[in-house]
Amino acid sequence: MSTAAASLPSSSAPSLAPDRRFAVVTTCHAAGYQTYGQTMVETFLEHWAHEVPLMLYHEGFEPPSAPGRIEAHDLVAASPALAAFKARHRNNPRAHGKWRPRQRLRVGPLSIPLPWRVRKAGYRWDAVRFSHKSYAIFDAARRTDADVLIWVDADTRFFADVDLAELSALAPADSAVSCLRRPNHTECGFVAYNLRHPETQRLLAEFEAMYTQDLLFAEYEYHDSYIFDVVRQRAQARGAKVHDIAEGAGWKASHVLINSRLGRFMDHMKGDRKTDGKSRAGDLLVARDEAYWQRS
Repeated sequence: MSTAAASLPSSSAPSLAPDRRFAVVTTCHAAGYQTYGQTMVETFLEHWAHEVPLMLYHEGFEPPSAPGRIEAHDLVAASPALAAFKARHRNNPRAHGKWRPRQRLRVGPLSIPLPWRVRKAGYRWDAVRFSHKSYAIFDAARRTDADVLIWVDADTRFFADVDLAELSALAPADSAVSCLRRPNHTECGFVAYNLRHPETQRLLAEFEAMYTQDLLFAEYEYHDSYIFDVVRQRAQARGAKVHDIAEGAGWKASHVLINSRLGRFMDHMKGDRKTDGKSRAGDLLVARDEAYWQRS
């Protein structure tokens, strides 16, 4: 296991608020549930505080029953606006990752050659693929009575307990959202929306309008993380506080989630890590002493 000399970023004192209510939301299709989603659900039930429900938006499979722990919603039935978005762009190659920017990016008088990895990365323009995630968040934010709604990707695994004090530290009451900042775009595998903050509802409304009004196609990239950053930056320009869960680690580690404080209790098998069922030793740039990370 590779553990570089860098140490974990220092954490600020928790903002304890025992009366705050939390909920988690995720979504998954049938094939994804078989490959990784079931692990996420089962380890959530094992390790998260019982007061925190999981809002599971499912597509094409029968969700597990766990009264009081899992709130299951059929994503298609719950989000007619998602179906409308997909219908509008059924034959639009720009909405399915089949479009790339020009080989050179023009910025004023400059003409900058795009690196091959950018020209190749079709996910950056696959609006339809990532719209499922966005619409699950929009619907859950309307349904829940929680004070904080936490999005967690379904390709994650929890291996240690997550209590309410930890959640309060991750989502300070004075922040509109808490997320994992990186220089290119935010890692949106874990995002906490403070639904009681005056700016959060506006941020979510602007986020949703990107899809309902097809505004996202005016942006440089169309995936959910890029669009989230557009509305996040607007909120910050209005004075909203955004809490960086990674505390700057995203400027050193591309796999930022496991190198943040979240890595103390969860793993994120993003991309082809799903096949392995675990992140790689080389993904860690901080010293971790949790038993999970010591196992090969």
